[in-house]
Amino acid sequence: MPMTQSLASHIDDTDAALVAHVVAGERDLFGILVQRYNQRLYRACRAILRDDQDAEDAVQGAWIKAYRHLATFRGDAAFPTWLTRIAIREATDRKRVESHLVAVDAIEQVTISDEPTPDRSTFSAELGRLFERRLDELPDGMRSVLLLRDVLELDTAETAHCLGIREEAVRVRLHRARQALADVVDHGLTEAFRFDGARCARIHAAVMAAI
Repeated sequence: MPMTQSLASHIDDTDAALVAHVVAGERDLFGILVQRYNQRLYRACRAILRDDQDAEDAVQGAWIKAYRHLATFRGDAAFPTWLTRIAIREATDRKRVESHLVAVDAIEQVTISDEPTPDRSTFSAELGRLFERRLDELPDGMRSVLLLRDVLELDTAETAHCLGIREEAVRVRLHRARQALADVVDHGLTEAFRFDGARCARIHAAVMAAI
């Protein structure tokens, strides 16, 4: 994604600095935050919605809500945790509204990437798809906890905060999810819900056009 020299000069700014700039009126700098956390939010939404396009739409909605409420961010939680919670709420709300459209079959083929990179082996790609299918079969609570802890690498407290549950519930659900996916979890995590450049560009363009 092309970036102007002015934007490039802020690429290494902290989240807090970027938030302050955006709240002060430098709207374009919000795009850096979008690029920085697009994959995180996509994976969180995809874990809940089980559909690539629905997840992409939810991420766009989450970013727009985050922008509109950016001035309310006080730093009580880390910025990525704050964003993730917004994304989870957005995805959960969409799932609730559209629940009558959700297919019964939870083992549908998932497109990993519009343009797979040449260095990804066939084995890795197949393992990623297998992991995604198996992950989609998990109950919602277990699936979300596993994605937040093992894919997004949030700690127990952050995961509990994002999902609005107790830390003990996080530990129990994570243990059960890992047991259920023991044969693929170690190698499939890094391949799951891959976030290619084309998808990132689409979300970035849509969000920046909407705010």
